[in-house]
This record gives sequence, C-alpha cells and structure tokens, in this order.
Amino acid sequence: MSRSSRPFRERFGGAALVTGATSGIGEAFAWALAARGLDIVAVARREDRLLALKAAVEARHGVRVEALVSDLTSPGATGLLAKTLRERGVEVGLLVNNAGFGSYGHFVEQRPERQAEMVELNCRAPVELTHAFLPAMLARGRGGLVFVTSTAAFQPTPFFATYGATKAFSLMLAEALWAELEPRGIEVLALAPGLTRTGFQAVAGSENLSAPGRPATPEEVVETALRALGARPTAIHGWLNWLAAFAVRLMPRALVARAAGRFSAPPGAGAP
Repeated sequence: MSRSSRPFRERFGGAALVTGATSGIGEAFAWALAARGLDIVAVARREDRLLALKAAVEARHGVRVEALVSDLTSPGATGLLAKTLRERGVEVGLLVNNAGFGSYGHFVEQRPERQAEMVELNCRAPVELTHAFLPAMLARGRGGLVFVTSTAAFQPTPFFATYGATKAFSLMLAEALWAELEPRGIEVLALAPGLTRTGFQAVAGSENLSAPGRPATPEEVVETALRALGARPTAIHGWLNWLAAFAVRLMPRALVARAAGRFSAPPGAGAP
C-alpha cells in the first residue's frame, strides 16, 4: 500500500494543527481532517469562533479538538503554543500553515507597520511553527507539512507586492523542504489556491477585482490539497490557475509584471 493511500492516523501519527482555523480554507482543513479521523489543534485569534468550531467538530466527528487562542505575530507566540501542547500531551503529526492575510493598493500608500505584520504572519510564523514541530515528526519517521501559498506566488504582483512576495517565500520554502524531507518520511505540500470564496478580498480591500472562471470554495481547495499531499510537492487548484502558473514561467518577467499591473491597478493608477 502506498503512503498516500494509508489512513491519515497511520500516516501522520498525531493531531493536525491548523492555523487560521476559524474561517475560509483553514476551517475547511479542520473539518476535512477531522472527517479523516485526526484530532485537531485549531489556532486562531477569536475565542468565540474557536469554541464554536470545537463544539461542532467534536459533536460531528468524535475527535478531540484543542482550541488555542493565539496571535501568531506576537513575539513568543509559537513557543507558547508548543509549550501548551506539550503540557496537554498533544503530539502534532500534521502542520497546516494557513494563517495569513494580504493588502491591496499602491505600496507607498500602505502602512509599513501593516506590511511588516504581514511578513511576520505569512513568513516568520510558518518558519517558527515548522521548527517547533518538525523534530518530533522526524523522530517518529512520519508527519506532514502543508503551506498555503497562492497563485500569486508564481509571478510579480503589482499592487499586492508584499503579499505576493510572502507567498513566493512560502512556495519556495515548501518545495525545498519537500526535497529535504520526503526521503525521511515527511510529506510536504505547497497549496496554491486562486480566487476562493473566503474573507481574503474583504481584508485586502480588493473586492472589485475578479479573475477568469468560477471562484472555488474552500472545501474544493482543501480536497485538492489532501489528494496531492504525499504525491507531489505543489498543488494548484483549478486548471485555469495551473495554466496561468505554467504560462508565466515561459514569459519574460518584465512582461508578466506589466500585464499583472494592468489587470490589478486601482482606479486612476494608470498602466505601468
């Protein structure tokens, strides 16, 4: 039996820790992994939503859900999470680095503090979380890491400049770790969704932008990820998104950046 066809409890040997677990893709991961028999460590900032998720998932799937309130941009947050789980006797077998946000508009007009916070959450937190939980996975000889990136990771993203850069960081980190860790029994996946029905656009301020094709649901994106985990290093949800990600590799980067800028420019910005 291949590794990817075995039951999730056997493959990962511990709970699934999902960051940003109370909405969108993170919540869909929590439900899908609980349905596959994994206990869940749900991490998010809003306690009311965490407790509601815990009650609902435990009632439906009969798994254990640890609801941990944490702002992952805070210094020491990762260490506190790891300490809390050790004290509760919870082993993490699958880490889903999902928490993140974006912002839209002219780079110079965005608050530098908010941009730095984005880098902290989208880049630093996954690195620290992976360092916290990977050693025990290696000691057991099994485990998994999922990094939720974006189709923005494959190209320059004018007016989403910092966000796109953080997602390119996650993509390269995930693919490098896949090559390092796959021979040691650790499954690693970079998940690259395109436009998905989550609260991302409202937070980023990009509600007026659209993309070709139908927006995906979080559940569809997660199913793509779980089918690909253990089988390949990167999963791009949707064939149009896959085609676009492949096409930009064949085009001059300057041309790609200009085209992306024309598509995503705010009103009155002018064509780059």
